[in-house]
Amino acid sequence: MIEEAPALAPSRDVNRVVFFAQAGLGFLVSAFGPYLAGISSELDRPRGELVWLTMTFGAGLVLAALTGPTVLRAGAGVVLRFACAGIAVGAFTMALSPQLLLAGTGSVLVGCGCAAIALATPSLLRGPGAARRIVVAVGLSSACGVCAPLAFGALETAGLPGRWAILVAVPMVLAAALHPTVRGPQDGPLIRARVPVGPASLGWARVVLSVASEFCFVVWGVARLMDTGIALGTASALGAVFGVGMAVGRLLGPRFVDRSWAVPAAVATTAVGTLLVYLGQDPYTVTAGIAVASLGIAPLYPIMLGRLVAVPGLSDRHSASIGSLGSGTAILAAPAALGWLDAQIGLREAFLLPIPLLILLLVLSRGR
Repeated sequence: MIEEAPALAPSRDVNRVVFFAQAGLGFLVSAFGPYLAGISSELDRPRGELVWLTMTFGAGLVLAALTGPTVLRAGAGVVLRFACAGIAVGAFTMALSPQLLLAGTGSVLVGCGCAAIALATPSLLRGPGAARRIVVAVGLSSACGVCAPLAFGALETAGLPGRWAILVAVPMVLAAALHPTVRGPQDGPLIRARVPVGPASLGWARVVLSVASEFCFVVWGVARLMDTGIALGTASALGAVFGVGMAVGRLLGPRFVDRSWAVPAAVATTAVGTLLVYLGQDPYTVTAGIAVASLGIAPLYPIMLGRLVAVPGLSDRHSASIGSLGSGTAILAAPAALGWLDAQIGLREAFLLPIPLLILLLVLSRGR
């Protein structure tokens, strides 16, 4: 196997392009939940039948994990430009038509494009100070994600299709696509290393469980709020509390992520919020549950990804691929499983799914 040696820090142009791309990614991923609720209503189709429209990001991440080293040979900057161009086309298609074939094509372009951004970002931002730049990029992505359900809610309240909100992301990704191709830091000399299979597999499982819990809320939170009897516009606006909580949690998270009690506290907080979502019969209780759960979920993925990256003997390239594979697996499996449970026992009861996932995560997280 091959491990990359340290590289020089990227230029300001690289940072600027990555931040534009990450802003679009954050907005679009957060739009999946309201989009699913809205298009199922427009087409008068069961939500479970259309959940695949929101799973393309997960499929793209799995594909990125499998093909990433080969794709990145073209250059991370080239990959980022093509991804953003594809996202722009896909976002227009999703926003302007509820026709299933067009919506599906658009969601594939958006999902795979967002996955390609996630793949290219570490390569472009690596080098001295990479952690700080990645935190800024992810924070910007989370902040833009807060805006998506609010935009959906505003349009629906005004009597317009909420899916038009997806167009907000188009200028962001076009800014990255139209920028001259950037290049990340040059690779240093190559050093051979062996992948530690056991610790890497454990790291993958931890990432899967943390992301699975998160995307149960990302994809199904707005639908759960609608089940309390409120309109899509109101549900989308209230659903924005998840993005707010995630942004706050990830802002405060670095202060305690290295503490021994960090994971148990995050799991307990998420479980309390999940129980509120289950027990709530009115939108206020469910919204409060989503808000509490978001605060607990927020630090889990960064903690688990940090532990994966810290596995001795695991290169940056391999940790990125394993993390991408774990995230993609979770995004494919968890919303689909919750959708299946929705059809079998109802969405309220199905929302208990994160609790066993969190318990298993807690067990696997003992030790470093």
